[in-house]
Amino acid sequence: MSNDELREKTADVARRHKASWIELGQYLFAISKNRMFKEWGYMTFEAYCVKELKIREATASKLLKSYCFLEREEPRMVKPEYAAEEEPKKIPDYESVNLLRLAKQNKNIPVKEFAELRHEVLDEAREYKDVRAKVKAIVAETKPKDTPEAKEVKRNAVIRRLIGFLNGAKTQLENEDLVPDYVIKQIDALASKLEDQLR
Repeated sequence: MSNDELREKTADVARRHKASWIELGQYLFAISKNRMFKEWGYMTFEAYCVKELKIREATASKLLKSYCFLEREEPRMVKPEYAAEEEPKKIPDYESVNLLRLAKQNKNIPVKEFAELRHEVLDEAREYKDVRAKVKAIVAETKPKDTPEAKEVKRNAVIRRLIGFLNGAKTQLENEDLVPDYVIKQIDALASKLEDQLR
């Protein structure tokens, strides 16, 4: 396939209402890797996607990363015969695959949970919203709990930030005479009470 044929075919796939994102990702990968967009007058791959294909930069990036993830992790799914053999509902959404890719990089997601997630995305083609909810739940369950010492450091840092903000606001309000004196005294009192909370 010549570069021009690839260019035409990529534009065609992008336009089709229910285009296979895997096929589109494959073309985008070839174009990006070989920097073909330069031959077509575009300075960047992103500019080519936005101007010629009418695909947002973020979408093009997700398509490309999701395709690369499948090519590396599930090469069977990027073969043309896969889409022909499988039911359309069995082809996972690119956003779900992208979430799976990000989940694989997340050290807080245990191997067992990732295996379940992988099965749900790649074999059951679960919808993006379901996958996102599951990833959030896994991360929430496995997130390391703060130690009492870490919690205290965090608490003190938040209190100090709030005291700093109150003092800055008080100075500005006072200098520009924006509020009555009793409000300034209340801000002072609150800052003082917060200082007492510091350990």
